[in-house]
Amino acid sequence: MSKTREVTTRAKRQSSNKKLAVVSVILASIIIVVSVLSFSLLQAPRKFSLKAAIVDQLNSQFPNETFHQTVFSILTEAGFNVTYYHGEDVNVTFYKELISHDYGIIILRSHSALREDNRTVDLFTSEEYSKDAYSWEQRNGLLTKGNYSFEPGKFYFAIAPKFIDNLAGRLPKSIIIAMGCWSLKLGSEDLARAFLNKGAIAYIGWTNIVIPPDTDRETTELLKLILKENMTLSAAVNQAKTYSYRSGSITVQSRMNLYPPSSWNINVTQLIEEARNSETPKTSNNPASSLYLITNVALSKAKDLLTELAETICQYSIAFLNCCVELAS
Repeated sequence: MSKTREVTTRAKRQSSNKKLAVVSVILASIIIVVSVLSFSLLQAPRKFSLKAAIVDQLNSQFPNETFHQTVFSILTEAGFNVTYYHGEDVNVTFYKELISHDYGIIILRSHSALREDNRTVDLFTSEEYSKDAYSWEQRNGLLTKGNYSFEPGKFYFAIAPKFIDNLAGRLPKSIIIAMGCWSLKLGSEDLARAFLNKGAIAYIGWTNIVIPPDTDRETTELLKLILKENMTLSAAVNQAKTYSYRSGSITVQSRMNLYPPSSWNINVTQLIEEARNSETPKTSNNPASSLYLITNVALSKAKDLLTELAETICQYSIAFLNCCVELAS
């Protein structure tokens, strides 16, 4: 009798494993199909956007109203619709929604830190760390915790490069200006690549530590050069000063850098002009012409929605597939 029960149990277990295997194969097939469609049809570069964001996470500890007002004015005069985010606004949810706002220029006045591996750079939020919050993101390496030397024992959520990689949607040929320490350390370009993978075309950051007054000054000057003086990104970045700081017993040098090399000759005023031209189509009384414009707008919106849908399906399918694998094992 016990042998019969044991055989039955084993048969049920095998049947359950077969079902899980079938589900896993189906989900894997869906992921492959959606990924191919996403790559071939939905990942085309989007047009540059005349929206800009000043993400002032440093505002809580190092406020600089002059920087805020000056940069806001420079961007506005160049034709951007500017949104300013205070320090308390910059939480995990903010970063989850960042790409959906279609910013052409994103200025990250935020702390960033180099991990003990001396390679990975994370972006700080202003949200205090909790081991019970965002458990999936923490478990999968999208979020980590960080602390400041001037606030011992207090921790905040920090955004890992993998977090940016996993965001739904695409950036509109954006330019990212990361103002924090090590934001573009040589050999630590994962954060820059994460933004580029999501559609950014240029990423500017610092090669080592930098203090707020210096990064504020250089970022303000950079924006003047690219938006008022019509300089290319590389020419403007090369105008930035190199700073020396004491770090423990050694002196380190830090300067602005630009990534990738293909972005060196980008002229932002040209991008602005292209965006303006695409936003102001010629009016026509011809019904066929009007229908053409409406169709183009509808297709553009549908493309954006399909991109987000495809990436969301991939994320949830992968998570479900991992659960199936764990159950099967």
